[in-house]
Amino acid sequence: MFKWKQISLLTAALLVVMLVAPEAAARKKKHRVKKEPAVATGTLDDGSLEVAWFSEDGLAFVEADRIDYFWVREGFSMEGKTFHFEEWPEPEFLGEDASERDENDRRLARQMNSEMGRSFAETLGPVFGSKAKTSTSEGDIRVQGRIVDCSTGNTAAKMLVGFGAGAGFTTVDLKFTETSSGQLVAAIHHRVVSGTSWSTTDSKFFKWIRKMGENLEEDGFWGLYQDGESIDD
Repeated sequence: MFKWKQISLLTAALLVVMLVAPEAAARKKKHRVKKEPAVATGTLDDGSLEVAWFSEDGLAFVEADRIDYFWVREGFSMEGKTFHFEEWPEPEFLGEDASERDENDRRLARQMNSEMGRSFAETLGPVFGSKAKTSTSEGDIRVQGRIVDCSTGNTAAKMLVGFGAGAGFTTVDLKFTETSSGQLVAAIHHRVVSGTSWSTTDSKFFKWIRKMGENLEEDGFWGLYQDGESIDD
């Protein structure tokens, strides 16, 4: 009799699991669904991101790995493409804090800006490997960039406080368009922060280029965009 009770209890437990498991799985699956990125217009990132510089129609930016604001045309592939990195125009300081930047900040921006296009091409070329090429003279994808904010930070605060205090940073825009059609295929807006006492703003920036390129090479532009998270700004 005792054994039959055990079997009955086991059967009841299995029935409960069968009834509850699908509901729990549905809840778990629902939790994994990402929020659809909203199309943004106007400005983002405290005014330093002007959406119209990329597209008059607005863009659905996401936050991707190592990229603050990222947009990619559906299905765009870097395979077999040559990316033409152009020279950058003079830095244009944008955003709510633009008026607070001093001459040291503007001097650093000009120094970094002078070789920016070539630095992207030379850094990303080896990283892209056989998937894509880079050039400073021609290509399938035209890459335009600009510095929209820059700060040398506070050296004393870096040395004495640490933990990000007094951090310097550089904020840039990158616009990728098809040379043949002029159609936008990708957009990047990112702030690189140097928050440690031994790191300078420019050296941290060029490390970011390499790391970002590794992610693009591994996942592709469209894959990295799909893995991104919606931006609430």
